[in-house]
Amino acid sequence: MKIAVDVMGGDYAPQELVSGARSYLENGGDAELILVGRESAIREIMPELPKGCEIYDTPDFVEMGEAPMQALRKKKNASIAVAARLVREGKADALLSAGSTGAQMAASFLEIGRIPGVERPAIAVMLPSVDDHGVLLLDVGANVDSRANHLFQFAQMGSAYYERVCGIKKPKVGILSIGEEASKGNELTKAVYDSLKESSLNFVGNVEADHLYHGQAHVVVCDGFVGNVLLKASESISELIQGLLFKAAKGAAIAPEQLMQLKAGLKKFSPDAPEYSAAPLLGINGVSVVCHGKSKASVIANALMLARSYVSAGVVDFIHSQVVKEVMSTEDVPQGRVG
Repeated sequence: MKIAVDVMGGDYAPQELVSGARSYLENGGDAELILVGRESAIREIMPELPKGCEIYDTPDFVEMGEAPMQALRKKKNASIAVAARLVREGKADALLSAGSTGAQMAASFLEIGRIPGVERPAIAVMLPSVDDHGVLLLDVGANVDSRANHLFQFAQMGSAYYERVCGIKKPKVGILSIGEEASKGNELTKAVYDSLKESSLNFVGNVEADHLYHGQAHVVVCDGFVGNVLLKASESISELIQGLLFKAAKGAAIAPEQLMQLKAGLKKFSPDAPEYSAAPLLGINGVSVVCHGKSKASVIANALMLARSYVSAGVVDFIHSQVVKEVMSTEDVPQGRVG
């Protein structure tokens, strides 16, 4: 198995991407890595390549401020485009990047393409939950405007991913809404409710935001605008709570070793926690894994483990063979409101 890593994408690229790749390999990672980016920059960080690692030298990359489609048209050999191309050509089994999400989406869409029958890809992020299983939220930013049939497909793909990667048969699926009752929500959520209820999914109905982290559902779907706002608000609240707790703990003169235990226990709820290190782009006809732009080496190493699990679990084939038939039969789903 080979994973193409866009080492030029991210706030701390290429240093943290290369260091994360090295950490993954040095700690027993068994997937081979193709580091895609400027060889001179990579060699400055890692003069000697560890076993199972190679470099694909390309000088161009998409900067965070660039318009993704325009940048990819001008830079045919940008690192993210090359990484996606390697997957399309069968030279890599997955790609991973911490760069522009828009550029990764565009490169994945243009170079790899969608699973036949899937209308829109979705970014799925795993969030912590009190039952330790975690809740998969999608979409969190791939589509700021969605229709009911898109949410239906998000539910199908999210369920397939959770079943294969997390090992839970028939995971519970819900819709993010403003009330548990079927009548609650906007036109979009109400339009897809009945179709999900009649589907083969283990549909548990609407999930309110204050129940999202309680384990009420394993998979929760929403449009990308709402999902992105919720994700970023959750990250900010997590940082706020941890900061207040540490401040209070220090004021209470808690022993340093106990403070370290508290810090370790809360680490999993941090926005950069390795446990929730990356987000798969579901619906692409190949494995494309999105990392936070602020990802450091430890997070990249864990994201590579997730990418390996994603490939090994055969999620793409499972969506294609087990889900698409039902997804493609939903043309009669009311479209609801756009957005």
